[in-house]
Amino acid sequence: MSQMKVVPGIKITPAIMIANALPDMDYPAYSSTAAYNIGDYVTIDLINYQALVANTNRHPVTDTATPAAWQAIGWVNKYRMFNKNIGNTWQIGTFTSSPESIDLTIRPGKRINAIGLVGVRASSVRIVMTVPGVADAVYDKTFAMSRKAGGSWYQYYFGPFTTKDNLAEFNLPPINNADIRVIISAPGGTAQVGMMVIGWAKNLGTAVYDTSFGRKKYSTIKEEFDGSVTMTKRGRRRSIDFQVVLLDDDEISSTQRVLDDVDDTPALFVGSSELSYTIIVGIFDDFDTALPTYNFGKYTLKVRSLS
Repeated sequence: MSQMKVVPGIKITPAIMIANALPDMDYPAYSSTAAYNIGDYVTIDLINYQALVANTNRHPVTDTATPAAWQAIGWVNKYRMFNKNIGNTWQIGTFTSSPESIDLTIRPGKRINAIGLVGVRASSVRIVMTVPGVADAVYDKTFAMSRKAGGSWYQYYFGPFTTKDNLAEFNLPPINNADIRVIISAPGGTAQVGMMVIGWAKNLGTAVYDTSFGRKKYSTIKEEFDGSVTMTKRGRRRSIDFQVVLLDDDEISSTQRVLDDVDDTPALFVGSSELSYTIIVGIFDDFDTALPTYNFGKYTLKVRSLS
């Protein structure tokens, strides 16, 4: 059993991301005088677009002629770990990646006490908090995301690495003028993050062991008349049905208020920070609870990932 938490994330904008070596543009900027062919790419305001038809002087954002000349295909690599949506459409299966490491610094401008990363491919994640005018970091901790299997010398030297994809930390000092530096390291490989959320953690009760997990993929398989198979790879979504206990009548009302604040809004949900598979960024579908008896209530919280 562990304290169930939710973290509504703050919006990460260029104004608060004060350091990040990744480029702001994945493709050349759009030009009204350029002749574009089908399949060409441009970047405008941190969003990538692909040409659907050959065109000149048809702006990807403002052009309203039909058929459409451009299609928005998602955020640039630099911001993909913070933003998945184009309008009301969320793109699953996308991530920010970079050879060897991703190193960024965020200045939230408000108090936060929690950070979560999902869909991580790295050997370690280091989180450092500093305050202007203070020589030493107020928080500096490195989390191992992969390690050698133990049990015997053979397993250590020849066995596979054990890995975890998700991380949640709730012990950040709540200082309102701190800078948060996050370093995702993958020496010799490619560092990758599906989503990162920072914000203020709120309690939702006590998660218990009846929690269940699922995963749905959206790839399609089409069988042809001759028996051949065409497979189209698409994204997948994780799901967690948290079983949560409330030990006080007042917790039901307070939990409902907290969930109202994240209704239809992506947030970090954590059953236990010690169990990485109970960490998910997404939206909750349902909140089902029974009438509490003897100051004991239990509810199911169904969360579906957006990463």
